[in-house]
Amino acid sequence: MRKFVGILLWVLAIPVAAQDQEVMRAAMLLGGASSEEEVDQAIVEQLEAMRGRRVRVNSNHLRASAILSDYQVAVIRDYRASSGDILSWTELSLLEGFTQADVEALRPFLSLESSRLPGAADTIRTKTQALLRGTLNSAGGKVKVTGRSWRAGGALRCGESFKKWDGTFYGEASFRNHRVVAGDYKVRFAEGLGLWTGFSMDNLSTVDAFMKRAQGISPVWSFTSSGVQRGLAYEFSSMHWRAQAFGSFDGTFGARGEYLGRHFQAGFTAASGLLFSADAKLNLRGILISGEVACRNGAFAGKSALRASLGEFFRLAVQGRIIPVKYSVKKNGEYAAAAGLEFNNRKVLASLTADAAMLPIPYTATDRFQLRAYARALWNISDIWSLEGRVTKRYRNYEAPRTDLRTDLRFASGPFLSVLRLEAVKCDSWGFLGYLEGGYKSEVVSAYLRFTGFKIDKWADRIYVYERDAPGSFSVPAYNGRGVSISATGNIKHRFKSFTLKFYLRGAYTFKNGSKPTPVLNLQLMIDI
Repeated sequence: MRKFVGILLWVLAIPVAAQDQEVMRAAMLLGGASSEEEVDQAIVEQLEAMRGRRVRVNSNHLRASAILSDYQVAVIRDYRASSGDILSWTELSLLEGFTQADVEALRPFLSLESSRLPGAADTIRTKTQALLRGTLNSAGGKVKVTGRSWRAGGALRCGESFKKWDGTFYGEASFRNHRVVAGDYKVRFAEGLGLWTGFSMDNLSTVDAFMKRAQGISPVWSFTSSGVQRGLAYEFSSMHWRAQAFGSFDGTFGARGEYLGRHFQAGFTAASGLLFSADAKLNLRGILISGEVACRNGAFAGKSALRASLGEFFRLAVQGRIIPVKYSVKKNGEYAAAAGLEFNNRKVLASLTADAAMLPIPYTATDRFQLRAYARALWNISDIWSLEGRVTKRYRNYEAPRTDLRTDLRFASGPFLSVLRLEAVKCDSWGFLGYLEGGYKSEVVSAYLRFTGFKIDKWADRIYVYERDAPGSFSVPAYNGRGVSISATGNIKHRFKSFTLKFYLRGAYTFKNGSKPTPVLNLQLMIDI
């Protein structure tokens, strides 16, 4: 027994390489998230799909996407017009709108391929990707084909014990300044006040979260059709102008016009339901100001934010929003102000943000108040060790306050990484969770092992924890009760002459007092041609 325990502890001490470390790192940056639990699943899926076809920074048809904002695209276009193509990552990091941290996070999804280099040629060819997935109560598949100026994909899943079908499909074609999307797509404009389909994070836990990164119209390749539009969309773009129009089968339609300059962007949106929205952004010497005013059925709402660099290491952000009940799609209104400050010298990152809001419900609870505060500190002890701590506090005058304390100790060296997390939550009572993870990843094979223990007696004290899985399986379950969970995830990749085969497997078993053990088994097969 002692020998077994010793071997087990040795395995856990082996650091684990995060399966989607590059994807999660970029998704957190793009979504303004401070942890994996806050990440937008749609961004994760887009980044995973882009691994086979990177965004070409030096393309004459470069446009805003999940990776690059309108502001960054405008900066790149102006720079290339005056100085030529961008030929190094250092050169890109020196451009306005990019930091070294941005470039490091986005580098796996960008390409500096240049057609202006001697002998350079466009090497994009037709690429096919197929995926089959099965679990104990669901099964599904995805297919995507990508060409030089077009791509098409579809996903189909049978879930809920093989009784419910769902899925998405899309086709996208581009020709010079024109782009057409047919099928399922998301619409995300401006600051999200007018049109923003799908997930929209409202936890201002980082200064990057104070402003949205609008993606415009983007196709969806997902197993779930929740929160998407299904119909037809069109886009025309030139050097500094863009026009977009869309219509869906549910009767939703709209159009948008934008001016996209290096220091100033502005847009106007009109959509069904008597929705009108005007927005603008101003970028000037390290200061970014954004704002949006919208009207729906005669009710007005507004949102504005400012983010500024204070010297080399500090960043400041403030935000205000006024969303009356008549305008909001929620049952309550929202009148709020927020502020945040961040320090980052690459050795130490520390941030503090706070958000105060009145959330009135007409005629029943007009004095509802909420205060949220987020404190975070990350210390890069060395090249391989880091320690992070965070405190989250939420106070509401209509329910019990909630305090969340969390610390993460990480070890990363080459293909290895290990994580030890300890978390405590106080709301109705105290809840505790901890996990230790270990494993290994190389280009061909990877394996991960995680042991989780939890004691959470009240549902109000539940703790959400991101759990690694195969690409496209974004899982953030809520832990409550008392028990332990053991999970293992691994994959094997093999390159043949004309295609690559990837096999993923995840198994988990959760033992909880008063409940039957819960098994989990996920299988996924992916083929890239």
